[in-house]
Amino acid sequence: MPRQLFMMGLGTLVLMGGFGLLLVVFFHDTSILSLLTSGLPLGLQLGAGLLIGLLSSGIALWLITRKFFFNQYAYYQKLIHTFTWNPFSIFFVSVCAGVGEELLFRAGIQPFLGIGWTSVLFVALHGYLNPTNWRISVYGIFMVGIIAGFGYLFEKWGIVTVMVAHTIFDWVLLTVLTQKTD
Repeated sequence: MPRQLFMMGLGTLVLMGGFGLLLVVFFHDTSILSLLTSGLPLGLQLGAGLLIGLLSSGIALWLITRKFFFNQYAYYQKLIHTFTWNPFSIFFVSVCAGVGEELLFRAGIQPFLGIGWTSVLFVALHGYLNPTNWRISVYGIFMVGIIAGFGYLFEKWGIVTVMVAHTIFDWVLLTVLTQKTD
Protein backbone atom coordinates (compact mmCIF):
# COMPACT_ATOMS: atom_id res chain seq x y z
CA MET A 1 0.00 0.00 0.00
CA PRO A 2 1.34 3.46 -0.81
CA ARG A 3 2.56 5.23 2.33
CA GLN A 4 0.59 8.40 1.58
CA LEU A 5 -2.73 6.51 1.44
CA PHE A 6 -1.84 4.57 4.57
CA MET A 7 -1.10 7.80 6.46
CA MET A 8 -4.28 9.50 5.22
CA GLY A 9 -6.39 6.53 6.24
CA LEU A 10 -4.71 6.11 9.60
CA GLY A 11 -4.95 9.85 10.26
CA THR A 12 -8.68 9.81 9.53
CA LEU A 13 -9.20 6.82 11.78
CA VAL A 14 -7.04 7.94 14.70
CA LEU A 15 -7.44 11.73 14.64
CA MET A 16 -11.08 12.06 13.60
CA GLY A 17 -12.22 8.91 15.36
CA GLY A 18 -10.19 9.76 18.45
CA PHE A 19 -11.58 13.28 18.61
CA GLY A 20 -15.10 11.90 18.21
CA LEU A 21 -14.50 9.48 21.09
CA LEU A 22 -13.13 12.31 23.24
CA LEU A 23 -16.32 14.28 22.57
CA VAL A 24 -18.36 11.24 23.60
CA VAL A 25 -16.39 10.72 26.82
CA PHE A 26 -16.30 14.35 27.95
CA PHE A 27 -19.52 15.86 26.62
CA HIS A 28 -22.13 13.19 25.99
CA ASP A 29 -24.15 11.17 28.42
CA THR A 30 -22.93 7.79 27.19
CA SER A 31 -19.89 5.58 27.43
CA ILE A 32 -17.84 4.30 24.51
CA LEU A 33 -19.03 0.77 25.28
CA SER A 34 -22.65 1.92 25.29
CA LEU A 35 -22.08 3.80 22.02
CA LEU A 36 -20.73 0.68 20.36
CA THR A 37 -23.36 -1.71 21.73
CA SER A 38 -26.55 0.36 21.58
CA GLY A 39 -29.12 -0.01 18.84
CA LEU A 40 -29.99 -3.14 16.93
CA PRO A 41 -28.18 -6.42 17.64
CA LEU A 42 -24.73 -6.48 16.02
CA GLY A 43 -25.66 -8.92 13.25
CA LEU A 44 -28.60 -6.78 12.18
CA GLN A 45 -26.45 -3.64 12.24
CA LEU A 46 -23.83 -5.32 10.05
CA GLY A 47 -26.43 -6.56 7.57
CA ALA A 48 -28.34 -3.29 7.48
CA GLY A 49 -25.12 -1.31 7.03
CA LEU A 50 -24.07 -3.55 4.16
CA LEU A 51 -27.42 -3.24 2.38
CA ILE A 52 -27.72 0.52 2.95
CA GLY A 53 -24.13 1.07 1.84
CA LEU A 54 -24.71 -0.89 -1.37
CA LEU A 55 -28.03 0.82 -2.09
CA SER A 56 -26.81 4.37 -1.40
CA SER A 57 -23.57 3.88 -3.35
CA GLY A 58 -25.51 2.39 -6.26
CA ILE A 59 -27.77 5.44 -6.38
CA ALA A 60 -24.76 7.76 -6.09
CA LEU A 61 -22.98 5.95 -8.93
CA TRP A 62 -26.08 6.10 -11.09
CA LEU A 63 -26.33 9.84 -10.42
CA ILE A 64 -22.68 10.79 -10.98
CA THR A 65 -22.43 8.81 -14.20
CA ARG A 66 -25.21 10.85 -15.84
CA LYS A 67 -24.13 13.13 -18.69
CA PHE A 68 -25.04 16.10 -16.47
CA PHE A 69 -22.07 15.26 -14.21
CA PHE A 70 -19.57 14.26 -16.92
CA ASN A 71 -16.99 16.98 -16.11
CA GLN A 72 -17.32 16.51 -12.35
CA TYR A 73 -16.93 12.74 -12.63
CA ALA A 74 -13.84 13.18 -14.80
CA TYR A 75 -12.39 15.71 -12.32
CA TYR A 76 -12.82 13.41 -9.31
CA GLN A 77 -11.56 10.40 -11.23
CA LYS A 78 -8.43 12.37 -12.19
CA LEU A 79 -8.01 13.48 -8.57
CA ILE A 80 -8.35 9.89 -7.32
CA HIS A 81 -5.77 8.77 -9.89
CA THR A 82 -3.11 11.02 -8.32
CA PHE A 83 -2.70 8.10 -5.89
CA THR A 84 -1.68 4.54 -6.65
CA TRP A 85 -4.53 2.30 -5.57
CA ASN A 86 -4.79 -1.44 -5.07
CA PRO A 87 -7.67 -3.48 -3.63
CA PHE A 88 -6.21 -3.40 -0.12
CA SER A 89 -5.66 0.38 -0.12
CA ILE A 90 -9.24 0.93 -1.32
CA PHE A 91 -10.52 -1.30 1.49
CA PHE A 92 -8.21 0.25 4.12
CA VAL A 93 -9.08 3.86 3.28
CA SER A 94 -12.80 2.99 3.14
CA VAL A 95 -12.74 1.34 6.59
CA CYS A 96 -10.71 4.18 8.10
CA ALA A 97 -13.11 6.80 6.71
CA GLY A 98 -16.20 4.79 7.62
CA VAL A 99 -15.12 4.33 11.22
CA GLY A 100 -13.20 7.56 11.86
CA GLU A 101 -15.62 9.98 10.22
CA GLU A 102 -18.71 8.36 11.74
CA LEU A 103 -17.20 8.44 15.23
CA LEU A 104 -16.51 12.14 14.79
CA PHE A 105 -19.61 13.31 12.96
CA ARG A 106 -22.27 10.91 14.20
CA ALA A 107 -21.16 10.14 17.76
CA GLY A 108 -19.25 13.34 18.50
CA ILE A 109 -20.82 16.24 16.60
CA GLN A 110 -24.40 15.16 15.81
CA PRO A 111 -25.56 15.32 19.46
CA PHE A 112 -24.56 19.02 19.43
CA LEU A 113 -25.76 20.11 15.99
CA GLY A 114 -28.50 17.62 15.16
CA ILE A 115 -28.85 15.52 12.04
CA GLY A 116 -29.42 18.35 9.55
CA TRP A 117 -26.55 20.67 10.41
CA THR A 118 -24.15 17.78 10.93
CA SER A 119 -25.03 16.47 7.48
CA VAL A 120 -24.51 19.86 5.85
CA LEU A 121 -21.18 20.28 7.67
CA PHE A 122 -20.01 16.81 6.64
CA VAL A 123 -20.86 17.33 2.96
CA ALA A 124 -19.46 20.88 2.90
CA LEU A 125 -16.15 19.72 4.38
CA HIS A 126 -15.94 17.10 1.63
CA GLY A 127 -16.23 19.89 -0.95
CA TYR A 128 -19.60 18.92 -2.40
CA LEU A 129 -21.38 22.15 -1.51
CA ASN A 130 -19.44 24.46 -3.77
CA PRO A 131 -20.90 27.88 -4.59
CA THR A 132 -18.59 28.16 -7.63
CA ASN A 133 -19.69 24.82 -9.11
CA TRP A 134 -23.44 24.42 -9.09
CA ARG A 135 -23.32 20.95 -10.66
CA ILE A 136 -21.21 19.52 -7.85
CA SER A 137 -23.55 21.29 -5.42
CA VAL A 138 -26.46 19.37 -6.95
CA TYR A 139 -24.58 16.18 -6.05
CA GLY A 140 -23.86 17.73 -2.64
CA ILE A 141 -27.55 18.24 -1.96
CA PHE A 142 -28.13 14.58 -2.81
CA MET A 143 -25.28 13.68 -0.42
CA VAL A 144 -26.79 15.79 2.38
CA GLY A 145 -29.85 13.55 2.07
CA ILE A 146 -27.74 10.37 2.20
CA ILE A 147 -25.73 11.63 5.17
CA ALA A 148 -28.89 12.77 6.97
CA GLY A 149 -30.20 9.25 6.43
CA PHE A 150 -27.01 7.92 8.03
CA GLY A 151 -27.61 10.29 10.96
CA TYR A 152 -31.12 8.96 11.42
CA LEU A 153 -29.84 5.37 11.22
CA PHE A 154 -27.26 6.14 13.89
CA GLU A 155 -29.95 7.34 16.27
CA LYS A 156 -32.37 4.51 15.56
CA TRP A 157 -30.17 1.50 14.72
CA GLY A 158 -26.69 2.24 16.09
CA ILE A 159 -23.20 3.43 15.21
CA VAL A 160 -22.09 0.12 13.67
CA THR A 161 -24.85 0.42 11.04
CA VAL A 162 -23.54 3.76 9.77
CA MET A 163 -19.87 2.78 10.04
CA VAL A 164 -20.54 -0.22 7.80
CA ALA A 165 -22.80 1.75 5.41
CA HIS A 166 -20.20 4.52 5.08
CA THR A 167 -17.39 1.99 4.56
CA ILE A 168 -19.33 0.17 1.83
CA PHE A 169 -20.34 3.47 0.19
CA ASP A 170 -16.71 4.62 0.00
CA TRP A 171 -15.46 1.17 -1.06
CA VAL A 172 -17.88 0.96 -3.98
CA LEU A 173 -17.23 4.51 -5.20
CA LEU A 174 -13.45 4.21 -4.84
CA THR A 175 -13.48 0.86 -6.61
CA VAL A 176 -15.30 2.39 -9.56
CA LEU A 177 -13.35 5.67 -9.62
CA THR A 178 -9.98 3.93 -9.52
CA GLN A 179 -10.73 1.87 -12.62
CA LYS A 180 -8.71 2.91 -15.64
CA THR A 181 -10.69 4.40 -18.46
CA ASP A 182 -9.52 4.39 -22.05
